[in-house]
Amino acid sequence: MMRTESAEEAARLLRLAEAAAWRTRLTEESIDSSSAFEAWLATHEDNRRAWSQVQGPWELFGEQAHSPELIELRRAALGRARDAGRHRWLRSSGGRMRLLAAAAMAVVMIAGFLTWHAGRPDIYRTQVGERRVVTLTDGSKIALDSQTEVRVSYSQEARDLSLLSGQARFDVAKDVQRPFAVYAAGRKVVATGTAFNVDLIGSEALITLIEGHVVIFTDADESVRKETVALSERPRPVRRDQTIELAAGEQLVLAAGTAPTVTTANVEQTTAWQSGRLVFENEPLASVIERMNRYSARALRIADPRAAELRMSGVFNTGDVESFVATVTAYLPVRAENLRSGDILLRHR
Repeated sequence: MMRTESAEEAARLLRLAEAAAWRTRLTEESIDSSSAFEAWLATHEDNRRAWSQVQGPWELFGEQAHSPELIELRRAALGRARDAGRHRWLRSSGGRMRLLAAAAMAVVMIAGFLTWHAGRPDIYRTQVGERRVVTLTDGSKIALDSQTEVRVSYSQEARDLSLLSGQARFDVAKDVQRPFAVYAAGRKVVATGTAFNVDLIGSEALITLIEGHVVIFTDADESVRKETVALSERPRPVRRDQTIELAAGEQLVLAAGTAPTVTTANVEQTTAWQSGRLVFENEPLASVIERMNRYSARALRIADPRAAELRMSGVFNTGDVESFVATVTAYLPVRAENLRSGDILLRHR
């Protein structure tokens, strides 16, 4: 009985190693199949099972081709399977079986690692002053602003992303079978074939639709307001609902302790950060400084509420703290103090 089980296990490992060797050969020759490979598949149903066990994780290699860990594993798998293929016909059957078993075990271990790795989200981060564009496996793109972190979890059923900090623009590849959802500030933004910008600044979250269509899921007990550009006009109420739909050029403003509002946005102003500029229009100095601090290790600080409430407009280069301070002190009633830490304190004068 023991001999039969050992023989079956040896045969299984042999088929698995042969499948790994075929995977190596097809990859090195850049072909999908061959008559010899098809003949090997047709020889026995167990050959097809072994091929599926090898091919499944190999396809994951393709989807995660840019992962350094998987690139290294792919090299190792190719090398071990290649060695097994070269030494398949050693005179010593025991030596041959040890080599084939080692190659098969390598494939099994890699398959297990890939199954574990596939369930892990990909994390994309930027440092102070860094901007980055990431192309995802489905062709969607994420443009990350300075000091931004995005978590991406793709599966066969869904595309789930989380904006954990900072600001990002999402250009979504259309896939009706897999919704594209971004979670930010406790809200879920669902988009199909669209482009939108999400900005987490202080206690606020700003969701701006650039083109296409998005739906934001909110709490059922929240009332939503529609605001017009003219500040003199009062916001008009919108029916209470669990979802908010935005049209191109609209922005949803979410702030702690207040009802969500939808405003007409200046899309060029909203996305100016992608070209290294910040555009402010009649914004409180406190809010302006929060945005400026995203791009510099030298922080701006406000000393008193009167300075925080001052309003300003202007166009500034991201990270250019000196020019910003010079402009603010020239046009607003504030003075700047250089602190020992290197930070700059703005105080009302």
